[in-house]
Amino acid sequence: MKCRFFSTILILAASAGACSPSFEADLPDVEVTQRDLKIPAALSPVAAADVSVRAAFTLSSSDTAQAKYVNSNVLVHAMRITPTDSQTRLDCIHSASLTVAVDGRQETTIPVAKYDRDPNATPSSDIEVSMPAPVDVTAVWSADKTIVELQVTGQLPTQDWTVDLTLNLSGKITYKY
Repeated sequence: MKCRFFSTILILAASAGACSPSFEADLPDVEVTQRDLKIPAALSPVAAADVSVRAAFTLSSSDTAQAKYVNSNVLVHAMRITPTDSQTRLDCIHSASLTVAVDGRQETTIPVAKYDRDPNATPSSDIEVSMPAPVDVTAVWSADKTIVELQVTGQLPTQDWTVDLTLNLSGKITYKY
């Protein structure tokens, strides 16, 4: 009797689980932009020397509401850095790198993009980096606090300046009731 009752409950539970509403969708092209990311002034002890500065921002679960909890797969395909002042050019940046991590914990850091300026490149007002293969950031994206850090190196301005940082993403949303 007990075995029969137990197996009946298992069948009912499995049937109920199969009828649970769920939602799944592919998001092929999504842009996420951090506007007016403040890049600190570069203090160079030697004239014409390259210096490196870092700028970071936090994506928290309160910033992205429930979106962080329903994404089952998040891939970064490209990064774009655009100055907020239309007169500014980014030729002063010789290299840039972008990383993401969970709440600043070093062991969770994922390198997302790397840029090295070609010395023969024509002047440009923005920097675009396409990844040869998408970078999977799912593990850090779904954390309560995701730290996004941009490091730029070059003959940088000696006063604070701002850029817009855009990530081109794709992903899959899965939500189960």
